[in-house]
Amino acid sequence: MSDGGRPKNDDARNGPSRSRRGLLALAGSAALAGLAGCTGLDDLNPLGADEPPTIDGSALEAALSGETPTVTEPLPVDVEAAYVDRRVGALREALSSVPAPFDAEAVPNGMVREEFGRLYDRATEALGRVSEAGSPADALEPLRYARRSVREVKAAWAAVDSGLTVAAVESSVPTVRRAYESFRERWRYVGEDPVRAALVHAKLEELVADAGRRLNRAPGRTRHPRESALGVGEFAADLEAARAAVEQAAYLFGRFESSLRSPRSVRDELTAAGEQLSSMLADRRGALSAPGPGSEASAYVEGDADLKPVAHAAADLRRSIEYADDIDDERKTGQRARVVVSALRTLTRVRAFESLRERVENGAYVTVESAADVRAIREAAVEAVGNALDSETNPLLVRSALGTVGFEYVADRLHRYEGQEEVSVTWLADGLSGYVVVEATALATPETTAEVAEVLRPNR
Repeated sequence: MSDGGRPKNDDARNGPSRSRRGLLALAGSAALAGLAGCTGLDDLNPLGADEPPTIDGSALEAALSGETPTVTEPLPVDVEAAYVDRRVGALREALSSVPAPFDAEAVPNGMVREEFGRLYDRATEALGRVSEAGSPADALEPLRYARRSVREVKAAWAAVDSGLTVAAVESSVPTVRRAYESFRERWRYVGEDPVRAALVHAKLEELVADAGRRLNRAPGRTRHPRESALGVGEFAADLEAARAAVEQAAYLFGRFESSLRSPRSVRDELTAAGEQLSSMLADRRGALSAPGPGSEASAYVEGDADLKPVAHAAADLRRSIEYADDIDDERKTGQRARVVVSALRTLTRVRAFESLRERVENGAYVTVESAADVRAIREAAVEAVGNALDSETNPLLVRSALGTVGFEYVADRLHRYEGQEEVSVTWLADGLSGYVVVEATALATPETTAEVAEVLRPNR
């Protein structure tokens, strides 16, 4: 059963109800206690230690298996497959010029040679992730990372093979900076539909901010000595990341602008919407009752929080409400579209947190005792996200609100228990809380996105 939505302990698939199991356990305890009192065997009472239940490792693995929805952030721009393919082709050609695997003659130092191998493998894997993307738009982020990775190993090898220096790499900084400034001069907050415009311009703001940070610190600090081959590679990679961000921003803006039939300025609309949503968020944050963001999971439930994923989920959401999304900094730096997106996501978290508090008050949560409980929590998250993604109301805002949830992250937290014969349920609550957060966030999206859509489109 889910960590919300259904009363706890009502799943017939789990066998006898937990209340019945509890009565049997209590009856057994009383009988043994009486026996122990007569025989002086209190220390041998197997129920006296009150050990938490364990779950068979194979049963746990089965409970955590199965497909999950893929949530990708919306980018409502028609990105051409050819655009991605051309750059992937160029990157593969660039990588092919690097003579991997590296031998002792090419790179005499064993530790450096090992690092070169890692850089090459990372670049190869990065290119693979671009090819695995679900759409050309989804491929843009892994493409930027692939450009960075390929440039790093290629520049590091060039430092060894042909004497490429930091100074030579630095000489290209002005060219990248000119491209950055040129795009900023050309870029205007234009659009038609405020929702689409907010999401597109938020991505442009993100790319511009990333490029600006990298250029401002160039040549910046490197993990390796700056004049070493690996240091040259690091610096070249950072500069390539800035170049890639500027190039993608220019491409996306061009595609977006050319798609508009009646372009108009949406700058003031986005600013006003961001201010209204920020004020709404401040009010709702201020209205949240204790415990505060620094509280532990045990503050949210009675009894043993290590058996109740909902407690850890509430604590995680409370912290994220307070600290996630740099809305204040975004407002100060004029990132008006990102303010809208950040407010949307944090307002969704606020509603998700409030719903979890209500579930706790109503006792509508799972105390994990079995693999069936684990599967129910996971399936509830899968179902909630699937339903949200299938919604025909505000689909772009729904995907944006869900952009921070990730089943892979939760699975990675639980991956540590693979291969174990028995797993204590007290080890699982924190990891499983991620599924509860995902479910609560998905359930909170319809109302939140409707509110935000109303702010962005007040006259529709």
